[in-house]
Amino acid sequence: MALDLKKISFRKVLLVIGVFIPNLIIGQYLTGRVFSSETKSEISYVTIVVMNKNTGTVSDKAGIFILDLRKIDDNDTLGFSMIGYESQYIPAGQFISDPKKVVYLEPVTYLLKDVEIQYHKPNDIILGSPVTSNALRSGFAYNDLGSELGIKVTARRRMKFKDLHLNVAVCTYDSVTYRLNVYQSERKEEDYKNILTEPVYISFTKGDIGKELSFDLRKYSIIVEGDLLIALELYRDLGEGRLLFRTHFFTGTTYHRKTIAEKWIDASGMIGMYVHAQTMR
Repeated sequence: MALDLKKISFRKVLLVIGVFIPNLIIGQYLTGRVFSSETKSEISYVTIVVMNKNTGTVSDKAGIFILDLRKIDDNDTLGFSMIGYESQYIPAGQFISDPKKVVYLEPVTYLLKDVEIQYHKPNDIILGSPVTSNALRSGFAYNDLGSELGIKVTARRRMKFKDLHLNVAVCTYDSVTYRLNVYQSERKEEDYKNILTEPVYISFTKGDIGKELSFDLRKYSIIVEGDLLIALELYRDLGEGRLLFRTHFFTGTTYHRKTIAEKWIDASGMIGMYVHAQTMR
């Protein structure tokens, strides 16, 4: 079978090389790797950002990542974050000069909150808005790894997520996978914190698009209250293609950002993404 070199991206070539030489600098690109400090095993899909710059990436399944040195100065700071681990911040100059190019993240221990159980009939709540029309479509503002899009909603009472629904209008990818992030507002409007204690991945195929996509979230025990931003993150290279969501034009807003270090940017129209939840006491 002939090998079509046109279909092999430079990024994929670097990732293959990085498996064997994970601390390599090739031209203007640097490869590194992320491990757990506890198990010494690689950590997949870690988000890496250059703080205060609109650039970043995500490590692959083997924990390997690629950074474009043309976008990094020695006095920059690199941020490494992953659900279930303490975030780490390293001076860029220190990391670039380190011959090992390896980062270790410390696992987080989550304290379980007390949940008061009362026997009552829970109310089903919809957070977000279904979109049935194909008249307007929109998608990710950026195709970079680590970019996100999402919707803001308010849980006026304490509630638990049951399932996530997506209204997709167009998908030319054979298969799609995103990471779900649920941010809860802290003291300030823009101060959102990811409240998930484990990664949640959402996957579907092109053949699923003819129906409404639904993903069961009950096993993750996602309990929320207050102002939320529910987002999908592009954590893995999907290849060539496009995906567009059905969108309300005159109702609501969709939010985008290129990296987790950036502020959210709003765009008119809310995409078809919503959550079924049940109230709690």
